[in-house]
Amino acid sequence: MAERINREFWIRHLALPVALFLVAAAACEMSEIDIFLADRYFDFSGGIWPAREAWWAEWLIHKRGKDLITAIAAGSLLAWLGSFGWQRLRPLRWHFLYLVLAISLSAGTISALKKATGRHCPWDLQRYGGSAPYTRLTEPLPQACAPGNCFPAGHASGGFSLFAGYFAWRDRRRKVAGYWLGAGALLGSIYGYGQMARGAHFLSHNIWTAIICWLIPLALYLAMRRLLAEL
Repeated sequence: MAERINREFWIRHLALPVALFLVAAAACEMSEIDIFLADRYFDFSGGIWPAREAWWAEWLIHKRGKDLITAIAAGSLLAWLGSFGWQRLRPLRWHFLYLVLAISLSAGTISALKKATGRHCPWDLQRYGGSAPYTRLTEPLPQACAPGNCFPAGHASGGFSLFAGYFAWRDRRRKVAGYWLGAGALLGSIYGYGQMARGAHFLSHNIWTAIICWLIPLALYLAMRRLLAEL
């Protein structure tokens, strides 16, 4: 049976995450933390991002990380389809569908926002050998160059999209839900770090992605919670 949505739920799942996000996002916008961290990953003497083609950042975190999330989404879709013919999967039918929808919506929303915002990657900036001037997120886009495609962080959205598993199982299997929550936070952070080291994103890009990939599964959970709680 679905748990009643009470004040504690809203504090833990909406008010607190949004408050933490606002503090982190404001800190990035009002400080030089984005540039400070990017400077640490860029080799000014050689004019390169050493990790951009490094096997651990490019092959392992970027390519194989993307494959992992694709496999999870595809596996969930296959399990949902299989639940119509396999009795053992039937009790989890809505959970598998929820995972497919939440992961797809999270990744799709981030992809659409990247195109809409037109923000540049660190490796596009003049400071790091590119052609675009640096602007903060609250400042207008530079008019003298083509728009970018780097905000919010696309790759990190794959890891953070696994927050969906927390909501899928929180009403029935709290321990399993906790594992999904930890996996989403860990993989999202690793994916975000890898892309920051490669020069693909700033810290602030990943922070925005994390909250978006939390709020979308939350909204979908509220729409599907009675189905997810069915035995």
